[in-house]
Amino acid sequence: MIIAQLLLPGASEYERKSQRIDFASLSAEHDVRIGEASDADLIHVYAPEAMHVDLKLPYISNAHPNRRRFRRTPQPERVITPLKDTADSFIPEAVDETYFAGGEKQPHKPTVGTFARPQLRNIIEQTAARIQRYRDDVDWLLFDTAPSPDDLRGVDVWVDPAMSENDFDGFVAEAIVAGTTVIASRIIINVQRLEKGRTGVLVPPGDPNEWTHAILAALFKPEFRNSKRIAAQQTASKFRLRHRARALIELYESILQ
Repeated sequence: MIIAQLLLPGASEYERKSQRIDFASLSAEHDVRIGEASDADLIHVYAPEAMHVDLKLPYISNAHPNRRRFRRTPQPERVITPLKDTADSFIPEAVDETYFAGGEKQPHKPTVGTFARPQLRNIIEQTAARIQRYRDDVDWLLFDTAPSPDDLRGVDVWVDPAMSENDFDGFVAEAIVAGTTVIASRIIINVQRLEKGRTGVLVPPGDPNEWTHAILAALFKPEFRNSKRIAAQQTASKFRLRHRARALIELYESILQ
């Protein structure tokens, strides 16, 4: 099977990591080409929400293209999503295998980490200010690029204060796999990742008081933090590459039959 991958400008960090993962996992048995679609059997488009495409071959994507006035816009054969129980095709989220390798945590100041996005600035600043009222020994590290496994293991708690249901970019799955306790906004993707709160802490989006309480509890109550981390390790295998690769190939083959 010849699979063309098109990574469009403005694609989310989630789509960018998915493209990298899919290329790595599918290339062993299939001809996967980045950006070259002329003789492909099928095209996989990794796109931003506002997508503009004009493709002649069958394709799938994570979004519907914008409709153009007075012109028919070719629709994808399937729209895929990591969310279960939707009208779109479920394709599970995957995490690069390097995050599964174990690593030792080193003693340090109480530290939380977050993948920074512009829309999170206010909630982070408000929460950090409240934390400082109670503790002056907490570091909050903001990562402008995808955190490495060592980055995730270098913090006590990984925090994803996502503000939108469409924000999948918090690297929550990677933190789970790396063995770091997670606190995340109660949006659909994080409810799913954290097994409805069994394997991590879910907090209402945009509430700095709730965020402050959750972060301090996770940092300074080791039994609370460790119980969530241990539960998460029991479910981490759901993010293995093989599950996503199998689902993608089954979807591709169903389209090409």
